[in-house]
Amino acid sequence: MAGPSNAVIPDPPIPDAPAIMSARSGRRIRMPARYADFLPAGPTNLPHIPPPPNSPLNRVVDNLPNHQPMLVPYQTTPDSMGLFRVYAQRPTLIPIANEGLDAIADAPSFDTQSNPHLERSRIVPGLPSPDIRPEELFSAFSSPTAGLLFCWQYSGSNSKSNAEMKRLVRDFLDDDEYRREDARVYDDVREKKFVQDYLRDRSNPFHVENGWRCSSVNIRLPKEKVKFASEEAAPEMEISGIYHRRITDIIKSVFEDSIISTFHLTPFQQQWYISEGRTVKVYSEAYSSPAFLEAYKEINALPRDPDDKLEQVVASLMMWSDSTHLASFGDASLWPFYLCFGNQSKYTRGKPTASACHHVAYIPNVSPVCNLLS
Repeated sequence: MAGPSNAVIPDPPIPDAPAIMSARSGRRIRMPARYADFLPAGPTNLPHIPPPPNSPLNRVVDNLPNHQPMLVPYQTTPDSMGLFRVYAQRPTLIPIANEGLDAIADAPSFDTQSNPHLERSRIVPGLPSPDIRPEELFSAFSSPTAGLLFCWQYSGSNSKSNAEMKRLVRDFLDDDEYRREDARVYDDVREKKFVQDYLRDRSNPFHVENGWRCSSVNIRLPKEKVKFASEEAAPEMEISGIYHRRITDIIKSVFEDSIISTFHLTPFQQQWYISEGRTVKVYSEAYSSPAFLEAYKEINALPRDPDDKLEQVVASLMMWSDSTHLASFGDASLWPFYLCFGNQSKYTRGKPTASACHHVAYIPNVSPVCNLLS
């Protein structure tokens, strides 16, 4: 039996894009080369420019074995920009690219095509979807119509622009649950009271304990002009009321959601083909970094049971925290702790509408207490 080969496996030829014909002359429209447009997220063109012929498209690789005893590198062919990938092994999934400007931006003036995988995704870590029935979504309000209007008012941008008005008509007024007779008696103050009473009811599926835990930690406090023999000798204060979620619950919820189809689970090295025998490594995403590739090789080198045929992948966790103001006026603030996945493109993580950040914990402010103790 022949050993593994590192030869390049050619991809099947991609058919040319459909021609765009002129309505006046009937000839094919060909854009000059100086108008060629390339976006960093992939082979996506502006709406007014036809796509180039033989543009590379991401696709799912089917009929591959579920388990490979050793990693055999897999190399793709260079695209129109000369970029190609060298995977650690032949991937079982290549994320489907979003062919539109909304792959990297959120501007309301763009003529975009939404990603169906992002639209279907409704990630609620710690709260499985079967626990909430459709009729329970607006059970806190006087009517589904009041719930729709309430959600529109407290979502989206702070200033309701033309784009927000279009969102009102498209996502709320056009909903099957919207009733004009209920909108006539809508009262914002009354609906707020209904929501507060609903959240106090411990039997509702949205209660605060669902997915969240409340814990306390002990911290050592310094004291001005006082020296301690060791850290253990310093006074200790208990900080209670720290709300947090299990990281494993977030990982499980995300990987069970349809959003996983846009994740890169097999790392690769991206290179730029300049000329024969000359290539340059390209560093762009977390899933194409050396650290991700080393972690992938490490977990695939671990011992496994003979019957274990599941694919082993890396969940790249990116965490940070920063203080957040809760109002345009005043000093009300909150200090949340966020988690993002490095398996997701940085262009998706940078879009607010992608909901790519997951809350892990909320850090209480203890500075007033420390000042009193000092």
